[in-house]
Amino acid sequence: MSRTRSLSTPKISRHTTDVTTSPYRLATDSPSRQLQWELQQLAISSQKQFSAQLDREDDEREVLHREALTEASARHDRIRREAEQLRKQLEQQVQAERRRREEEAQKENDRLRREREEQELAVKKRQESERARTAELEAKRAAEVKRTEEEAAERRKQDQERRDAEAAQKLKEEQAAEVRRKDEARAAEARAKQSAVTSQQAQTAPTTKVSTQPAHQVTQLPQPIPVNPQWEEEHQRYLTIHQRLKELRNGMASQAKQNPELKQAMGDMRREIRKSVGQLREGKGANSNQLKNIMDILKKAATLAEPSVDITLYLASPPRQVNDPKGPALLVYLLSIFAKAIVAQFVDEAGVKPQIADPIGTVASHIFAISDLRWKEISLVDILIAKFHVVCPVLFGIYGDEQSVQGKQRLGWSKEEDGGPFVPQQRHFERMTGLGAGFAGISLKNYEKARAKNPYPDHHYWQAIARIANVPSDQITETHLVVLKGMIEWYEVKFLNFFGDAALAVLRYVLVELPKRSPPSIAAKALAGLVDVLKRQKKLVL
Repeated sequence: MSRTRSLSTPKISRHTTDVTTSPYRLATDSPSRQLQWELQQLAISSQKQFSAQLDREDDEREVLHREALTEASARHDRIRREAEQLRKQLEQQVQAERRRREEEAQKENDRLRREREEQELAVKKRQESERARTAELEAKRAAEVKRTEEEAAERRKQDQERRDAEAAQKLKEEQAAEVRRKDEARAAEARAKQSAVTSQQAQTAPTTKVSTQPAHQVTQLPQPIPVNPQWEEEHQRYLTIHQRLKELRNGMASQAKQNPELKQAMGDMRREIRKSVGQLREGKGANSNQLKNIMDILKKAATLAEPSVDITLYLASPPRQVNDPKGPALLVYLLSIFAKAIVAQFVDEAGVKPQIADPIGTVASHIFAISDLRWKEISLVDILIAKFHVVCPVLFGIYGDEQSVQGKQRLGWSKEEDGGPFVPQQRHFERMTGLGAGFAGISLKNYEKARAKNPYPDHHYWQAIARIANVPSDQITETHLVVLKGMIEWYEVKFLNFFGDAALAVLRYVLVELPKRSPPSIAAKALAGLVDVLKRQKKLVL
């Protein structure tokens, strides 16, 4: 360390020199000499003090410097230790973060692997399910074709039997007429002979009163009450539409086999429609997503002009003059799938819980009301109604003998399987309850505040009740009564809102008078029991 001297003049004390040490302490000494000596001593003393002061300052500075160096070294050691600790902490954090990322990456890989396995498993199950469903549909289709052929053969056989019976009846009537003519001739001859004998006896004996009986009495067999021909003709038109829809499905399936893209699109759309319909449930806004999915699929199908089909074949009352009757076949196909799924929901869900038929019917009505899904402003709701004509004919005035096979078929009895026995009575009644409620859920819809046009107005509901109520008393079956109960229960308020006092009169007749003139049965008691239910729950007195 370099030493720096101060250039300032040291401050000399007046009492620095000790007089006792001066060699000129005697009075006889020269004052100048004495002063000179003192000045010399003073200079020497000041220099020593100055040097001593510098030495002391140097020593103090050195001590301070050493202390500063020691403190700096300690501070540096402390900072180094802190930095080392911080480095170790950072390394630990980096290692922990790396381990965490590795664990997260491993978990993500495991999750992706599980999802991929689940997706593969789901795809495999879906493929297996689709194959099984396809096989089932093929089997049902084959059974349906077989059943149709058998029904056609049965109808031909029945027609032949009817013609034979009519011919036999005509022959019998002709023979009876011939017998009557012969009997009348013999009777006339006998009367003539008797008159001759009587006139001869009158001359010889008293007059005798003779009473005669007809020689031959013809007994007429009771004739069955005919079905309303207009209703029957309408029913047959809808059955024809249903058969054409089956043929369309078969035709689309054949085209799909030749066009893989069409097959994939048809399969995806069909599955999505069935899934969405199967998810319909009660609650405000509960079916908005399902409705949107179905609408999107059908609107997409409506934009595909090819393959095309004659739309008038699927209308019960097509327009007389149409320039171009063609329309998108895929739309008609998917509407048929949609209608079939809706009816299945009515059968499976509303048969046990009739009130759920209302939200399902709302979705069905909305779909057939959409302008984009109409053909030349005509709703294709006949596709859905054709299905109702097949599964629940009594809604349209059809009746038959519930104890015969043909009568059950006309009344809409389903079979356990194609060619098998009919379903049990309880299951049949559940089906009819669901279908009656479903028909009400479709037809009792208020479109006054909607921009869309009602595809199936409320007068169809009135017409269905009227046709069932006007069935001859001896032709009323339990099926009619069960369907009526399904149509009225949970829908009486809507019925009254639409038709007012007229609806009240109909309810009074259907629930009070009709069960009285019907054959005694559980269904008649259940229908009549709605009177007390309405009185208790709705304060409606009939």
